[in-house]
Amino acid sequence: MTTVRFELPPFDIDNDGSAETLVFEFADNLALTHRIRTGYLTEGSGSTAIDILTDLIEDATGTEIDSGGRRQGLYTDLGGGARTVEARGEVVTDNSTYQWGTGDGGKWDATGDSALAKIQLLDQALTLAEIDSRPADGNYPEGHLATLEVGELSPSGRFDALSVVPEQPEGTFDTTRDSSTATVDLNFVAAASLEIAVDAAQQSDA
Repeated sequence: MTTVRFELPPFDIDNDGSAETLVFEFADNLALTHRIRTGYLTEGSGSTAIDILTDLIEDATGTEIDSGGRRQGLYTDLGGGARTVEARGEVVTDNSTYQWGTGDGGKWDATGDSALAKIQLLDQALTLAEIDSRPADGNYPEGHLATLEVGELSPSGRFDALSVVPEQPEGTFDTTRDSSTATVDLNFVAAASLEIAVDAAQQSDA
C-alpha cells in the first residue's frame, strides 16, 4: 500500500529545550496528484517585448522564426515554475498503524487517537512550525524544510524524497458523514534550501 510520510523539520515544539520530530503518515483512500507549474522566462505572444525579441532573432539569423505568423507563442524555459504533489486521504480513529506526531505517546502524538484529534494536532503543529527555505539555526538544527516520502520518492524508491513546504493544508472532520474518519488534503511544493548560498557567502567573507 502506498503511504504518505510527511516529516516536519525538527524543532522545539514543546519548549523543553530539545527539538522534536513530528511525522504524519496516511494511506487510506489515498489520491495523489503530481503537477508541474510551468514558469517560462518569456511566455505567450502578442506582447511588445516578445515582438521585439522575435525581430532581433530574425535580424540576427536572417530567417523567419515560423511561417505561421506572429500569433504563435515564444517560450523560454529556464527551470522556473514549481513542482507540486497533492496528497488527499483519510485518517481513522484508533488506527495506530501510521505515526501521527512524535510517536512517543505524549502531548504531541495522536497515533491511535481519534480522527478529530489527529487533524487538530496536525493543524496546531503546522501553525507553530516555520517551514521554509531558511538554513539551520538554533531552533531548527536541520534547517526549516519539511520532507515528503511517497511511492518512488523515498529512500527505498527510484528517486530521492522531496524537500518541501506545505501549501494550504486542510483537514476536514464531518460527523454527518462518519465520526471516526477525517480527510486530510496536503499540497506539497518542492523547495530548495538556502544553506548552500549562506555557506558560500560566509566562505567568501572569510
